[in-house]
Amino acid sequence: MTSPESDQTVAFLAQHLDAGASSAQIAKLVCRVCREIEFALVPIVGQRGVAALFARSLQLSAKSHHWLKDAKVGADSDSGICGGENPATSSVTPAALCTMIERQTRPEAAAGACLFLQTFCELLAKLVGRALTERLLRTPWITFLSGAAAQDNTQ
Repeated sequence: MTSPESDQTVAFLAQHLDAGASSAQIAKLVCRVCREIEFALVPIVGQRGVAALFARSLQLSAKSHHWLKDAKVGADSDSGICGGENPATSSVTPAALCTMIERQTRPEAAAGACLFLQTFCELLAKLVGRALTERLLRTPWITFLSGAAAQDNTQ
């Protein structure tokens, strides 16, 4: 099952890859979008719910892109996409995810990041429905599709 978000993600990352976006630029954009997704969803499903969604998306994506499994860190992290409240689970931090994406070749960084975001959207859509997913992720998707973080070369 694909969604408009999934199709847009593939097209967007392909466009940036063709335009010469580096792995670091792709990583920066994905991490910014993940933070915005967290910002949009935490008030609704809580930090633990967001943590579970990101962890499951990462687990599923790592089946195709094994390097993504290295983005999981111990739940003792206080900050990040899924700063752990549950010590029994691993969490995903923007720093760990960014580092893993940056270490890949441009095509692999784009493919892995794209699959991660697609998997997240599809998982959320299965849980709450397509229409609500589209409404909840509208702002993060606008940021993602604008490519603002990928075009920002500061720092």
